[in-house]
Amino acid sequence: MLKFLRMLLLLFFLLAAQKTFAQQSEPGEFDKFINNDTDGSSFDQSVVLDNACDYSKCKTKDCLLDVFNKTVFGQELQYVSDNYGQRGEDWEVTGYDSVAAYVFDDDKYYDDLGIQIMGTGQIIVLHFDITSPVNVFEEKKFNFKQSK
Repeated sequence: MLKFLRMLLLLFFLLAAQKTFAQQSEPGEFDKFINNDTDGSSFDQSVVLDNACDYSKCKTKDCLLDVFNKTVFGQELQYVSDNYGQRGEDWEVTGYDSVAAYVFDDDKYYDDLGIQIMGTGQIIVLHFDITSPVNVFEEKKFNFKQSK
């Protein structure tokens, strides 16, 4: 039951992130945080995102969530730009309303990002392993509650 609730909460956060931060990230802003050894074509080949969230200026839980959302979504966009070209010219994000976050029995968190290739119309769903950023976010959120 706890895993299911965590999955629903994460799904909500990621959906909000994709709608809130749909603009393209700064070039190179997140590239050092991405494990680019995989292609994201399946969960086994998911692109591993390292935790790149800087919560040092956060004084509220909303700030923690905003930093998490912006950073994770920014990393995903940077991966797509690095591998598929320029957003709006070569590809575009699709399926804002069908974003899904998955939690598997091994306590790994995944996020999917759909993109459409402009030249062909092909839609590709990329899988990202967001376990590291989620775990740090959960720890920060827990510690924030404890300090209040």
